[in-house]
Amino acid sequence: MVYLFFLFSLVTSLLFVSPKTIHAPLQKGVSLFFLALCIYTVWKKKYSTFKSDQNHQFHKIPFTIQNQKKILPYLVGISGTCFVLASTFHAYQLTNFLAGSFLFHDADYIGISDILLSVWEGKGFESHYYNEKFNGSYLRHHFAPGMFFLSPFVGIVPNRYGLAVGVFFFYQLATILWLYWVYRLQQKNNENLSLKFLLLWVILTNQLYLYRIGSSFHFEILVVVIGFFFFFQWEHLKSMATSETKTQIKTKYFRFCFLGLSLLFFLSQKEDVGIYLLLFLLPRFFLECYDLFVGKKIQTWKDLISFQKQPTFSIQIVIIGITSLYLVYVFFLYPYLIQSNSHFVWSKILTQNYHSSFKQVTSVTKSVQIFLEIIVSGGIGILQLVPESFGMGFIYLTHFFSLRPWHHEVYSYYSYSIVPFLFYSGILWLKSEKQISLPIVFLFLSCLFWKNAMDQHFPLETESKKFWYDQSIQSEVVEDLPKVNAILISDSNTNQTKVPKKEPIVFSQYNLSFFITEKTKLYPLEHLQNQIEICRETNVCYVVIAPIFTDEKLWPKKRIFELFEGSKILPQNKILQGKQVEVWKLN
Repeated sequence: MVYLFFLFSLVTSLLFVSPKTIHAPLQKGVSLFFLALCIYTVWKKKYSTFKSDQNHQFHKIPFTIQNQKKILPYLVGISGTCFVLASTFHAYQLTNFLAGSFLFHDADYIGISDILLSVWEGKGFESHYYNEKFNGSYLRHHFAPGMFFLSPFVGIVPNRYGLAVGVFFFYQLATILWLYWVYRLQQKNNENLSLKFLLLWVILTNQLYLYRIGSSFHFEILVVVIGFFFFFQWEHLKSMATSETKTQIKTKYFRFCFLGLSLLFFLSQKEDVGIYLLLFLLPRFFLECYDLFVGKKIQTWKDLISFQKQPTFSIQIVIIGITSLYLVYVFFLYPYLIQSNSHFVWSKILTQNYHSSFKQVTSVTKSVQIFLEIIVSGGIGILQLVPESFGMGFIYLTHFFSLRPWHHEVYSYYSYSIVPFLFYSGILWLKSEKQISLPIVFLFLSCLFWKNAMDQHFPLETESKKFWYDQSIQSEVVEDLPKVNAILISDSNTNQTKVPKKEPIVFSQYNLSFFITEKTKLYPLEHLQNQIEICRETNVCYVVIAPIFTDEKLWPKKRIFELFEGSKILPQNKILQGKQVEVWKLN
């Protein structure tokens, strides 16, 4: 039986290295296979004559611990290795495809890379893309100082591919870390191989929502990785506090400090992580408060926070307290210190309306369906843990009431608010005494693979017959770009005798920025209106545009002309007129 689950833990790895045409049929076939197994096991249970063995058969796999210890480490290791290798191949293909299709738009990929490069160079969270003024701190837009973990990738990897490398590295790391934790708990189990472990094994290696974060090329993948370290340390401290063996005071203090540090790193990944953490913890917190008061386990308020009498509850109070103080700082104190009203941004973003050309927010029925799909993607564990079920429900309500299409449908990187808590619920379920039958396991896996098959973007296409731009125009742009970069580099080198203060500055449109040489400092075309202030930083300043090479819905060419023609403040000298790309020098 264990070989069956090992085989299906490799499905997504196979998808990463196979043609797109077989993805949906393969996953639907796996889904139907598990459905057939579910029906067969129910039938077998109903007509079995060995009544005394049924409970054991359907709650535990008849696989001895001796054989399990010999085989399972190798199978899990092979599964993880295949996932890393296949996802690396997929990441390489996907990144090249998106880059070659001119789909790394500056407001996302280039903008985040720009911030991380500033961090790497010691300039802080300086951003040219997320501020109305020509320069400013990204923390005004999103308070996410924890994103600095990605900066080494952007600083070291050449040609602007650093963010892609970093994001997929952390995507793989998140999968392996959570899988390792699940495996570690299974190895501590002295009984036979657990069905709960096998279910989580397949779920983690075929995780749609985690893939959405990883393939979005956004920094939110760090929420899942740092969330692992926080929850892992929390569970370790809980085990230490409740164990009968005596632990040295220094060890406890060290663990407390490490927990606090991991919590702060977790919260610092984005300003709203603390909100989701509180929503997740409150049901469990109130339940434990009720049990303590009704059971009269506390006599005074001091007993409520006593680590000796209520160790796990005290840890929870500390976490809630630190999180609350952090949110007060982020949403009220920090905006006050920088004289900004950014503490209203989070609520405004949830209610922000979008143009009708974007995907619209769907019905209540669809929203309920999405929540059920999220539950399935985490296994049945969340349904057997009532407080965590309510906590996940509270988090999903922020998506339910959101008017943002992708946030409402938990699409792209917006699932970062749910995935770490979903995985942690699975860990709590695995550690609990809750049982599950084999037919239910097969049923959930059938639903999981069917859901994955229905998502046309799992995995994303690494090649497509669809063209986002006119191919003749795109080919001319590709032909022009080497000439453009050669001029920018040579012209900037010529001016080295004048000792420029900083690297050359380039204003460019949204879809060309990725291909501008990394030896320049990029600004979006909108900041041409601030060219006098910006170009004071250097004596080499350029504009690179291709007005016809654009998406009329996303960025009409009329807008490109208006931005360029309407901001002629400094004298302009056209130094290159390619087939599509123009290079202007600002004097």
